[in-house]
Amino acid sequence: MTALLLLVLWGGLQVLFGLSVVLESTIRMSIYLLSYLAFFLLIFSKTTGTMMVPKFFRLIGLTVTVYCIYGLVVYFTGNEKILWYDRWTVGEGLTSTFVNRNSYAAYVGIGLNCLIAYSYWLFNVSTPKFAGLKSKVFYFFRRHPHQCQILCLSILLVLTALFLTGSRAGIISVTLTIVYLTLRLTFGDLGTGEHTRKAKSGSWALIVFLISFFAVFAFSGDMFEYRMNVDLESNYRFKLYPVLIKLIQEGPLFGTGLGTFPEVFSMHRAPDLQQIVLRAHNDYLEILLTAGPIVGGLLIFLLTYFVVKFASHRHTSFTVEVFSVCSLSIMLQMALHSSVDFPLQIPAIAITVCGILGATAVLWCDQR
Repeated sequence: MTALLLLVLWGGLQVLFGLSVVLESTIRMSIYLLSYLAFFLLIFSKTTGTMMVPKFFRLIGLTVTVYCIYGLVVYFTGNEKILWYDRWTVGEGLTSTFVNRNSYAAYVGIGLNCLIAYSYWLFNVSTPKFAGLKSKVFYFFRRHPHQCQILCLSILLVLTALFLTGSRAGIISVTLTIVYLTLRLTFGDLGTGEHTRKAKSGSWALIVFLISFFAVFAFSGDMFEYRMNVDLESNYRFKLYPVLIKLIQEGPLFGTGLGTFPEVFSMHRAPDLQQIVLRAHNDYLEILLTAGPIVGGLLIFLLTYFVVKFASHRHTSFTVEVFSVCSLSIMLQMALHSSVDFPLQIPAIAITVCGILGATAVLWCDQR
């Protein structure tokens, strides 16, 4: 959140000293960023007690599931509407209430991380500590029959929706971070007495996830296979990036102003680039252009430092460890996806991530 506050303050300075080429765009972007910071503080202040945090993660996961159910209904009934509007975007992918399938895939990934983390937490806190895996599973299903059914169905629905988006970046980034989440939860306590039992449970969980992954893949149709095999060289992003790098090198040291990318790029677009480009499709390059190499570079450094520090830290509480790792997994997903798209510029995604970080911050404070 320090990096976000830095960005808000820098946006204000760009407006105050006339460093932005389009003041209105920078003011608008600064207000957006300020609202995300306010939502973080709202969740942090209203989440009272450690036991409310798992419920918050469950809420996020089930909310994403509801969006997936709606998206699947629309998809299998013609995929011609976005809410009550006629679909105006090109493509056959599932997007639910989102316009862009890549953004929706990122949102689905957040929900999948939350569902898996909550399921793992509930399984471990609800079952006898020293029982065998088979006994634990039967005990878990007997104790929480309704939750088990809802969680299993939710994970299956979310996985199906993810594949039907046809988003390469979304599917790859989510898959990598889900595998990381499972491995980190399983092998994060090497050398402790609990490791052998948790490794066995986690290994089975990873196997089940991979079987579900490939099963859904097999039934997802030709659209996904086509998207994964489409020629990368024809993707306009790779025509866009060299232009952006040149603009960063030749642009002002203090940036063109937060939120000014569409106006700046429209004046320097390449003649062979026919698409309308409103985002850089790389959040790192866009922040270096609009915030400037100095502030943009500092922001990227702070975020990288936080993620590395976060990843290397070990927590004494099981609840804190599970949901901290889940938050880290979501941040890694956003970091990977942001290299080829703009997930954190979508308000629904940014707000959700800030809420998750706010809830996780409650755990850290309670632990101290």
